[in-house]
Amino acid sequence: MKKFFILSMVLLVSACTGCGGGETEQQENLSWGTAEVSRENPVVPGDSLSYQISIKLDTLTGESDLARQLAAVLRDSVLRVSGCLPVSEAITLHADSIETEWRVELAEMYDPEMDFKETLQYYYSVEGSAVEGGCKDVLSYQTTTDCYLGGVHGSYVVQYYNLDKKSGKLLTIGDVVPAGKESQVLRAMEEQLCRDWDATDLDDLKEQTGITVLGDLYLTSNFLLKGDSIEFLFNQYEIAPYAAGLISVTIPSPAIP
Repeated sequence: MKKFFILSMVLLVSACTGCGGGETEQQENLSWGTAEVSRENPVVPGDSLSYQISIKLDTLTGESDLARQLAAVLRDSVLRVSGCLPVSEAITLHADSIETEWRVELAEMYDPEMDFKETLQYYYSVEGSAVEGGCKDVLSYQTTTDCYLGGVHGSYVVQYYNLDKKSGKLLTIGDVVPAGKESQVLRAMEEQLCRDWDATDLDDLKEQTGITVLGDLYLTSNFLLKGDSIEFLFNQYEIAPYAAGLISVTIPSPAIP
């Protein structure tokens, strides 16, 4: 096995210099509520088959910049609802939109004599909450979307969001990896994956796991700050086939005290 490159220079933004705090620091002075909706209705009137819609998102209470920015992230990126609505109202609109679309689609496909009618039992579930631990100055939030819209299998997606607690700013990969250091981080990601899977190199990794069959490794903004390390997450079909599942790689962040 080749000698692995040692990551020696991964510099993080000043918002993360306080990393290393645990759950108590992560949740300090934050007040939480929950917005949710749950629906289960027949795929067509009178049928025993039902579709399900479930959305449950933890939200920050109050009028801080952080609370407003988290609400904006949930509306814009998770619920795809425009405007400055409360998250609870945005959830209702999102569920209404899905249900309206499904009613038409399912009615068009429905046949009481059809085989495999269970493929009409659609479901859509989204849950979101703060991630425990990590950087004391950064709110890390995770959403998990699980849905089935017919066919052979469903879809499962995990997304991380990292917000500076003081400003509310949503951190991007550009805030975490300085310009000029991208190749070093990519190299560290590649070699960590090889270690994780006991692969000799990237070609061996691809053959064993399917990782990079659909695309090269890249600096995704789907990351989680973990104090002394950073996790990058690739969802299904981003760089590997469905069967490979979610691809996670964690590398050290030595610049964090």
